[in-house]
Amino acid sequence: MNPLFVGGIAALGIAATVQYFLGVKKNRWIAARISSAAEKTFAPKETNYVNIGGAIGHNFTYSLKDPWTEAKGAITLSPRQSMLYLPLSRLIGFGDRFFANLYTKRKMLGEMHLVEAGHLKRAKIDGIEGMERRSVEKGGKRFLILWKGKDDTRVLDDTLAALPDPSVLRHFCCFPDNRTVFFYLIPRKGDLGEVLPVLERQARACVREKES
Repeated sequence: MNPLFVGGIAALGIAATVQYFLGVKKNRWIAARISSAAEKTFAPKETNYVNIGGAIGHNFTYSLKDPWTEAKGAITLSPRQSMLYLPLSRLIGFGDRFFANLYTKRKMLGEMHLVEAGHLKRAKIDGIEGMERRSVEKGGKRFLILWKGKDDTRVLDDTLAALPDPSVLRHFCCFPDNRTVFFYLIPRKGDLGEVLPVLERQARACVREKES
């Protein structure tokens, strides 16, 4: 067997092993940083994390204080541990992601969405054809604001204005039918420490005061 071929295979194996351990370490660090920011923001009474495919991420459930009852979501990470899938994931735009649903028992404002323009088709919003909409920009990014019924979208304008880095936001929305606020973010190096408090505060603005 050609020594160069054997040497190449050995070098590739070593590189893949190094990539795996470094990638797993990086993903664990990012996951810990994101979950730390989430716990600091939401101050859960109880937490539960379920691993997704090793170093790919976690599903989480938090038990929360009023006005929320719980938060459910996921942290999914780029496959940094894989020499094969990492370049492909970057090519198709798959990277680190954070999803969260905040649930409440209170009444809410009407349905409304703040969506990064390029994400609109993938957002899969039911009944989008019948919604009012307008376009806004911040930080060189274009967003669409969509709503049904009464225009309470000042909350969304305030949300966008308050975000220190709007490029991390893909979707923020209020769903009164199931009494939840949802957001989808693209963390930068796992840093959501400034973004999550803004979104949690603005999510509270979607919730009506408790009836006496």
